[in-house]
Amino acid sequence: MTRTTLTNFLLAAAAVAAMLVAPACGRTEGEKQVKDLSQKAAELEDLNQKAGAASAEEKRKLAQAGVNNVAPNPDTLELTPDQKTALEARIKVEKNSSYQALLQEVLDKDKEIKGLNQKIGQLRAVLPRPEVAKADDTHFDMSMRYLRKRGVPEEKAKELVAKVLTVDQLAPGFHVYHFYSNGVYGSWVAQGKADMSPTQLQAERKAAIEGERDQAQQRSRELQASIVDLTAQQQKLTADVEGLRAEKEKMTKDLTVLTAASQAQQALLNSVHYLVGKRKVLEDEGIIVVPVFSKDRAGSNWNDEAFTKTADLRSQDTITISAAEAGLERIGKINVVPGSLVRDKHYTLAYNPDHTQATVKLLAKERFRNEKVAFAVTD
Repeated sequence: MTRTTLTNFLLAAAAVAAMLVAPACGRTEGEKQVKDLSQKAAELEDLNQKAGAASAEEKRKLAQAGVNNVAPNPDTLELTPDQKTALEARIKVEKNSSYQALLQEVLDKDKEIKGLNQKIGQLRAVLPRPEVAKADDTHFDMSMRYLRKRGVPEEKAKELVAKVLTVDQLAPGFHVYHFYSNGVYGSWVAQGKADMSPTQLQAERKAAIEGERDQAQQRSRELQASIVDLTAQQQKLTADVEGLRAEKEKMTKDLTVLTAASQAQQALLNSVHYLVGKRKVLEDEGIIVVPVFSKDRAGSNWNDEAFTKTADLRSQDTITISAAEAGLERIGKINVVPGSLVRDKHYTLAYNPDHTQATVKLLAKERFRNEKVAFAVTD
């Protein structure tokens, strides 16, 4: 869903809410506040989308420049002062002009994100603090809870909520805004931290209901046609029943196959994908790059096909590496690539007494989930 569509949805919802809560005597100051706040909420949602897009572009350019050890603040999406200073210093000494340009674009994006954050902060300062929807929350229940906390009697609260355009279904992470002043109540819903917007969720729900309705209507027409001459169609109906049974069996088998495929996909998504090899061999094959003055990083042949080993992190937090896997008699050292993975923070390494085997314990599982990791071994 585009930001324009989201903005139009929020503005439309606020406009309808304002009309529904308006008393017969005309517009009140409270209604004006509802409309003004709903517009600001739409603007805030738009800025959040822009900041997220800018952050994604910033991360992409960092990866293009081979900078794997810089992670912006996850709350603000901004670089820390130390990170900016380090990037500025690297620009000055970087010989590759294309890398220089990429790093400068990263700093420009960070400046853009900072400006967006300033505007976001200004809007949050004037907007009511939103409630974050949880699983099984409904807009009606959240509205009633909000009004009851403000001393509005139960029946009056129901009357006020009935006049507001509530969203039929909420997704966890939706931001639900409330406003109540001088007997005027308004409420609207924004995407917040959810994966989809309210409009997308309602469209999916509507499509599902319409699909079920169409299937039911089609089935009803088929049954009515069969009833016209029940006796004459008895054999046909029997055959149809047998066909339906066969179809059900086929669907059951298909469901079993799909379930197995889904479980396999879940295992892949919840696993770390890794390879073990001699460091020099991995460098020669272009899987890793071994710089002189920085940590090892991904090479030009760093692709899914190279990482054939997996460890399901839902049930496993260690990986055992043998010297034989790298074609060596003993393990002298293991370099973990990408270099942004930090020993004793993200993982630990322990060797057996004769250094023919090493055990990697994953401390920060989320850091490894659905990621590619190379264990470059030297003797």
